[in-house]
Amino acid sequence: MTFYRFLAVLALLTTLPVALAATPQNIGFYYGDESPIGPLFAYDWLVLQPDQATDSRLTLLSKGGTRSLAYVAVDEVAKSHALFPDVDPAWVIGRNNAWNSVILDVRMPAVRQFLLEERINPSLARGFGGVFLDTLDSHQMTEAGRADSSGFAEAQAELIEAIKAEHPAAVVVINRGFHLPERARNQVDALAFESYLAGYDPGTGKYRPVPGEHREWLDFQFEDWKKQHPDKPLIAIDYTEKPEDASDVAEQLRERGFLPVVSNHALDRLSPTFPETVKRQVLVIHDLPEPGADQSQAHSRLGVILEYLGFAPVFRSALDVPLSEPVLDRYHGVVVWWEAGESHNRFCQWLGRSVQSQVPLVLMGLPPSAPACQRLVSSQRMKVPAAPLELTAQHDSVGEFEGRRLPARVPLVMVPVTEKLTPWVTIRDQEDRVYSPVFTHPDGGVALSPFLFEPGPDAAAYWLFDPVQFLADSLNPGNHPGVDTTTESGRRIITAHIDGDGAVSRAKMPGTAQAIEVILDEIIKAYPIPHTVSVIEAEVSPEGLYPAESEEALNTARRIFQEPNVEVASHTYSHPFFWRMMEGEAAPSKEDTDYGYSLEIPGYEPDLAREISGSVAFVEKLAPEDKPLRVFLWSGDARPGKEALRRVRELGLINVNGGNTRPLKYDSALAAVWPDGRLVGDELQVHAPVLNENVYTNLWTGPFYGYRNARESFDLLNTPYRLKPSGIYYHFYSGTYPESLKALNEVYQHALAEPNTPLYLSEYASRVKARYYGALMLSESGHYQWRGLERPTTVTLPSGTYPDLQKSKGVAGFNRHGGKHYVHLVGEAPELVLTGQAPDGAYLESANAPLMGWRREQSSQERWRLTLSAKGHVPVELRFSTKGACQVRSTHQVTRLGPGGFRLSGNSVSDFVVECD
Repeated sequence: MTFYRFLAVLALLTTLPVALAATPQNIGFYYGDESPIGPLFAYDWLVLQPDQATDSRLTLLSKGGTRSLAYVAVDEVAKSHALFPDVDPAWVIGRNNAWNSVILDVRMPAVRQFLLEERINPSLARGFGGVFLDTLDSHQMTEAGRADSSGFAEAQAELIEAIKAEHPAAVVVINRGFHLPERARNQVDALAFESYLAGYDPGTGKYRPVPGEHREWLDFQFEDWKKQHPDKPLIAIDYTEKPEDASDVAEQLRERGFLPVVSNHALDRLSPTFPETVKRQVLVIHDLPEPGADQSQAHSRLGVILEYLGFAPVFRSALDVPLSEPVLDRYHGVVVWWEAGESHNRFCQWLGRSVQSQVPLVLMGLPPSAPACQRLVSSQRMKVPAAPLELTAQHDSVGEFEGRRLPARVPLVMVPVTEKLTPWVTIRDQEDRVYSPVFTHPDGGVALSPFLFEPGPDAAAYWLFDPVQFLADSLNPGNHPGVDTTTESGRRIITAHIDGDGAVSRAKMPGTAQAIEVILDEIIKAYPIPHTVSVIEAEVSPEGLYPAESEEALNTARRIFQEPNVEVASHTYSHPFFWRMMEGEAAPSKEDTDYGYSLEIPGYEPDLAREISGSVAFVEKLAPEDKPLRVFLWSGDARPGKEALRRVRELGLINVNGGNTRPLKYDSALAAVWPDGRLVGDELQVHAPVLNENVYTNLWTGPFYGYRNARESFDLLNTPYRLKPSGIYYHFYSGTYPESLKALNEVYQHALAEPNTPLYLSEYASRVKARYYGALMLSESGHYQWRGLERPTTVTLPSGTYPDLQKSKGVAGFNRHGGKHYVHLVGEAPELVLTGQAPDGAYLESANAPLMGWRREQSSQERWRLTLSAKGHVPVELRFSTKGACQVRSTHQVTRLGPGGFRLSGNSVSDFVVECD
């Protein structure tokens, strides 16, 4: 079996139900579709409506350890359900007007066959790991059901037996079902019931406390279940109107021995978890049409700042239908950036109802004109200052961060300063009234144009104040650890990746070798750090555009992929320039493009299947059998849609490229740094850490030494805030000119001169996935844990907060950079406990390799025994924080690098032992 086919099989297998794990600790019921996927990883079992859950969500949740259960109504079918037209009128024996549904006669084999073949089997085939069987007692609302209760119970038992017969690994949870025979109970995995302490009456539409006699009846029903099935969980589903009441009700239910689910009546509010889920998502709203979300200033300017603060930004357009589900249960805060200048009165009314005073709300961009939006900005009516005006900086960073010149003109209306505001800029008018266009307050902040940026030439922009501090003051992220993607084992990550463009170009140097060969000999072999390398099929294939150059290029590509420091990637078949046009989005006319729609291949129009799976199959044949292709690198505008992202993920590949990170002192600094990635639905595009030489050389028109300026970008991305790894990124055509090759060497040498941990691009991308595809949990004892698709390897803490190395698990130490501590996590299930005191005793300060194992023991009153394993890509270096010298207790050959530093001869080390003061 080729690796390409193996990936396809593996992708299918990973969607199938896994063996039932231990008793779940958290169960969620979520019948909505607006929640980002991150918080959903907090649940062991999660009941979803099949028509609200995408295949992508099911697959991702399954891989992250969350088993999705499909909601299935047994005795009923709603009139709004897509399958209602398929219901035979002869099956209907009654109606449930409260839910606008009909009641089916499940005793009829045709009904059970309908449920199994049309609802249950398709759901399990899609990737659901089980079913939640609801409305098992609805038949009792009908005369036939009351007359033949045992007949309905036997029919439902037969349905459960059929499910288990066809899907023995599937989880089956029943709602109530107290009437079912014991043989059916033996087949199910958990029993759920509703309204034990707090309930909802669908007839009146009101929430209410549950009467005591109702609980007594339920307790009586549980007696036999507990006796016969003591190891099977009892799931209590309660309903509260106020989300702030949910945690108290959940705690009371848990104390009574139940697994609690506490939501609203629509079950679109996320239930509290145990341990508590720390909300790390921030909803960021822009006012551009949704297809242009990644081009909005909210995305390109703010995303990376929120990531630095430990958040995962989730972007949405204000032009979409306002959200109907809660925000308090899933978002830490909401940030709005107005840049289109349109009235958004309806949208702001929603903000006022659903967001303001519930979570921190930050408003940025153009001053709003709609009355509802102005009320969000200030409780005091915005007014027109009377000229002349006096501007004063009130925060230390204003006029001292990047931009230096405050604007001479102010908006027509301004916010009066009140006691509740902390102004960053004040404007005093002729009548001695004081206003502020930039301020923070206990529930958020406001920053209005033109006080955001000092404009520069060619659309450059320089922040007039420190946006990191502004958003920290506005959102109050607290001391919670934030997932980091810039640092590994205490040292800044360095990556190197090559897009395949220009492989067959001839070098303007002696010998006129192909550029691909120049890069192999002069760069890849010269710098033994990990490289992710791709080719474009149509450029190097004998059936492609350059058949005369193909054999030479393919031979060199094979040699590159055989190099021990190379990871294999595809850079498409025809190098499309506009990815979304393949998913139906309008593309510019060919005359308005610089290069057309792709490489000009006669008779070919770009197609997702050919570009992705086709090119992957081609490149896979060039690589050694034991070296799988791991990465797909986007081409052109690098703005893939949901379908393209899905196809790459289902091949088992990492996708990277896109973004527009190129900070330079003369051309936007922090304002030119994009976030690590962007969610498109549940799919994630991972952006390149830093842009390639094409943009540093004016689209390869010169100067060809321009990529040397990436050194400045790397420095700006490291101070005052470490925002990105040192991401070396270029094309093969950088091997065509002596000056471009010299620039490449300068960039490598500059990046390698600082302490670093080299990683493959796929390894870096997995750190990005840990931010967006995970949930942070905090136990009552103060232990932080992570659940999700990837575990983080580094998290950040504010400088005054330290890891408690005695109480933590899988925490090797930390290193300080700027205003943060970068904490090293080890193992599959690390637990981090925080303290305000620096650690007592030795710990790992930094290493240049990912950590595989760690143990810290006190060998004597003043000595610590440290044992670690690490696996990297260059000879391992270790540095320990110690009061004195460290003594090696292992047989490893080492070179000492000062009192606490060591260099080993190999790229990996197992059970390295030192004793340090």
